[in-house]
Amino acid sequence: MSVVAGTYHVETAEGQLLECSLRGRVKQRYEQVVSVGDLVQVERLDDGSCRISELLPRHSALSRHGVARRREQVIVANVDQVAAVVSVASPAPDYSMVDRLLALAELNELEGLIVLNKIDLSSTGEISADPATLPPDFAPYLAAGYEVIATSATNHLGLEMLRGRLSDRTTVFSGPSGVGKSSLLNALMPGLDLRVGEVGAKKGRGRHTTVAAALYPFPRGGYVADTPGLQYLALWEVDVDALSGAFPEFHELASGCRFANCRHRTEPRCRVLEAVADGLVDARRHESYLALLREAEEGR
Repeated sequence: MSVVAGTYHVETAEGQLLECSLRGRVKQRYEQVVSVGDLVQVERLDDGSCRISELLPRHSALSRHGVARRREQVIVANVDQVAAVVSVASPAPDYSMVDRLLALAELNELEGLIVLNKIDLSSTGEISADPATLPPDFAPYLAAGYEVIATSATNHLGLEMLRGRLSDRTTVFSGPSGVGKSSLLNALMPGLDLRVGEVGAKKGRGRHTTVAAALYPFPRGGYVADTPGLQYLALWEVDVDALSGAFPEFHELASGCRFANCRHRTEPRCRVLEAVADGLVDARRHESYLALLREAEEGR
């Protein structure tokens, strides 16, 4: 399914693709707009067109603050896992974005994984599909229990491993512009022919080639969603008391903190802070947590 300029492309249970409009009462009845990944009911009109008549309940929704107004913007609904795509180079890895995407997955009780793309651009030439060759910066994610799949859309490295992880699931590919999300999907699904762009030389950022999220059937079962490149991700209505749970490496440590409601910021006898000081918890990951905590408190 995709949404472009008010037209909703809906796949039926029989695999037929319909172009539908949105019935007026649906717009008025639901606070949220129908988004990519939503399950809907459609009705056929006498003139042969169709329109969405009902929005069915969601089991998950990846949301962020809308850019223009303080309102929820659903990136994609009803997914099973989030693939945070990052590139070795061109553009340089944005670990803060990876942390935010993984936290978003955890807060929605979804699986998260990291796709390290463009390994053909590694300056050392030592990165391969073997996890043992991953750069040291990814060690904290492995320690936290996340899978990191190294790929090259150009050389088709690591794609079979990624296909296995995508099979029979609904996965959203997300990350900054230029990391190769669309190129990866083209390599995984020959014939898809998504538009791709180059990274600008001046700022080292990718140009937006995906202008709207879209959901595509995966040949081995399930779906994959391609999303526009994100330059910033502000999470929507985060519960400050639940936020530390979005960082798996905090789980066991937090039970040993002096205070049950410890925010792992400045509190005495905080086991998480002690682990950060001892190098047992990655300091950069902890900084990402603190940044999200500040935003959640300001939002509340």
